[in-house]
Amino acid sequence: MKKAQTEIIGLAIIVILVILGMTFVIKFLMDKPPVETKKEFTQAELASNMLDAFLETTARENNCKFTMSQLLQNCGQGGGITCNNKDSCEYARDAANEIFEEKTLGKVWNIPYEFKVFYSNDENDNLFQPIGKACAGNKKSKSYIIPTTKGPLTVKLDICS
Repeated sequence: MKKAQTEIIGLAIIVILVILGMTFVIKFLMDKPPVETKKEFTQAELASNMLDAFLETTARENNCKFTMSQLLQNCGQGGGITCNNKDSCEYARDAANEIFEEKTLGKVWNIPYEFKVFYSNDENDNLFQPIGKACAGNKKSKSYIIPTTKGPLTVKLDICS
């Protein structure tokens, strides 16, 4: 009888030690800092999705049924389209400022970013003043090329780390 009780007590001690060991393992796994890969992936996806949505957005004005992509293409070719008494360049920049700065990335989400539109052969040849602040450190970017008669136009959104 005593031998059976000793074995049961030994088995109980082993179970308690295994539970304590698992507790420590779980604690150390939970204390690890989050992996940066998720943050980088999230930033890249945010840049891509925001730029996709912006370029497919249609102007809200009754007399203007163009997408931002069409307005930027027109702007890069010298203009001609007028929306809400603004030329295509001014309308596209104001819309980008409202979407990126006023309603999402800038003031609402507090995510540092830079949005710019330039001719593809020279990143300093901006079609209009960039929106946001240039990223000093790491960044995740998404860019799209819009063909124009004056050469390809690059639309780029940088999300800063």
